[in-house]
Amino acid sequence: MNAGIISMRYAKALFAYTEETATSDEVFSEMEGLAHSFALEPRLRTFLLSPILKTHDKIALIKSAIGERVTRPVWRFVRLVVRNHRENMLQSMTLNYLDLYRKSRNINLAKVETAVPLTSETEDRLKILMSNQTHGTVELIKRVNPDLIGGFIFQMNDLRIDGSISSQLIEMKKHLMKDHE
Repeated sequence: MNAGIISMRYAKALFAYTEETATSDEVFSEMEGLAHSFALEPRLRTFLLSPILKTHDKIALIKSAIGERVTRPVWRFVRLVVRNHRENMLQSMTLNYLDLYRKSRNINLAKVETAVPLTSETEDRLKILMSNQTHGTVELIKRVNPDLIGGFIFQMNDLRIDGSISSQLIEMKKHLMKDHE
């Protein structure tokens, strides 16, 4: 069966369970921690796939990747995933759960990349502007990339705005090269 379908089924089942038990906010926080661990430590997935690690070691590793406290629904979910030998899909399950939660709460994930850090005033204005457009809340992921020289790159849902100086310079170079031919 398709790995994407399987990981979505697990995520939907966890989401439905957490909605029924009113633990979805706590579980969301734990899943964010796990997603963050997967992003920071790519070897985590490799360790989980290791046939040398025993089931209880894999569960302990996942628990430490989640954070200090693990709620009962997440604890049960992790045990189920490992017991069914689906560790290879845990990262995808985690991301799917986060997406389901955000959609249910009308939380839009936006990414902004700038050459210098955003001021808190600019960040607040951007969140308000995007919240007004989406009629929901905006979760902003910020990244500083000095290679942009100036300006920004903004992404949310299907919208992508590239107002960076580096992109403008590349476009200008293309036009100059085209005119030169």
